[in-house]
Amino acid sequence: MPLLRRKSVLAAKIESTSGTAESLAAADAAFNVFDLTMTPTIAMTPRPSQGSFSSLPAVPELYGGTCTFRTEIYGSGAGGVPGWASTFLPACGWTAAGGVFTPKSELPGSAVKTLTLGAYIDGNRILMRGCSGTFTMTFETGKIASINWTFTGVWAGSSAQTLLAPTYPTALPLRVGNATFTFGSGYSPCFQSLTLDAGNTVVLRECATNTDSSGYASAVITNRLPTGTVNPESELDGTKDNYDLWTSMTEEAVAFSIQNATDKFAVAAPKAQRTNVQMGDRNGLVTDEITFQCNKSAAAGNDELSFTFSAP
Repeated sequence: MPLLRRKSVLAAKIESTSGTAESLAAADAAFNVFDLTMTPTIAMTPRPSQGSFSSLPAVPELYGGTCTFRTEIYGSGAGGVPGWASTFLPACGWTAAGGVFTPKSELPGSAVKTLTLGAYIDGNRILMRGCSGTFTMTFETGKIASINWTFTGVWAGSSAQTLLAPTYPTALPLRVGNATFTFGSGYSPCFQSLTLDAGNTVVLRECATNTDSSGYASAVITNRLPTGTVNPESELDGTKDNYDLWTSMTEEAVAFSIQNATDKFAVAAPKAQRTNVQMGDRNGLVTDEITFQCNKSAAAGNDELSFTFSAP
């Protein structure tokens, strides 16, 4: 009997002990998830036989896996932190204090977390444990703000499992319209697209003593370089010379926010530095195609890119 891809549900739960799989239930799947894919990354060691071109049975190596999916950006419906943010962002190294998520430079523990992820596909469940991730946020004018997530973890196999039936969130997604945007003092240009990339380096910890024979303990984040792109309309050099600001290594604050009647989502990069500027064309209008990186502001760092959920 074939399986229907549309009958898919993603469950995700923060692990009490990093790398130890959690039991998953319907309450752990209360997300609106799109384009879900869970893929094993397991190499096989070939074993050529003697006396002919034939082969002996190949042997699997390390059991890794990747899970990708997309979520919309929405709030709690009352100005608070939504479930998707409190679950996925800590597993990407961003943790919350008072509705503000800032990055950490540490292994999973009291703040940074790992996830157990389960992809329920029409009667089957594929499981990964010890998952850490990275993400890219996309804000296109007139469209729903969204996040593409990539989680790396330990492949824990598949089994027949009943499809979960969670209570899904009803808060509406935030649309990129009536937004606020500044890139430096007094510069609030029209733009069509803004992207933000967490830039995490995620690796799997090899561990020969792990009891499930996977060869991995868990995934961890070992580095990050948050970057972004934006394509504002060009202005006269006397108004804003993005080329000069690029070559002079000038750092400026980026601030962006979107909201609806109940929720607001804001982005802040206090020391954004242009790393490339190219001329573009948008329907006959000249644009500045800007790439920037988010640098630390305070001496201690961990403040280069933050996300805030609040009431409008």
